[in-house]
Amino acid sequence: MAIPGNGVAEQVFVGGFANFLQIYNLVITARILLSWFPQAQSIGALQPVFGITDPYLNLFRGLIPPIGGLDLSPILAFFALNAATTATAALGAEVPKSLKQFENKLKKQSSVLLK
Repeated sequence: MAIPGNGVAEQVFVGGFANFLQIYNLVITARILLSWFPQAQSIGALQPVFGITDPYLNLFRGLIPPIGGLDLSPILAFFALNAATTATAALGAEVPKSLKQFENKLKKQSSVLLK
């Protein structure tokens, strides 16, 4: 993810974090697919997948009760990851000049009001 006009450090941070979120999204998807196979939890090679994703998924398990034995909490987990990904992309976005001018105007008005 290249962010034109920004420094290298910002590109590395924003791009790296966005990549991390995409990889974590894939790991959660794998975890959900593995939940269809109960014997998968006893396979030692898959334990890191469960160890990485279960703490995050447990945050959402109490919010939506299972419906007919189907756990719908990963929907909230995916929504939160999507929001974090969008926020990360917005973090690296440049503020348009019109918004900067509007922000400066508001700062001037607020400084007059505070005096």
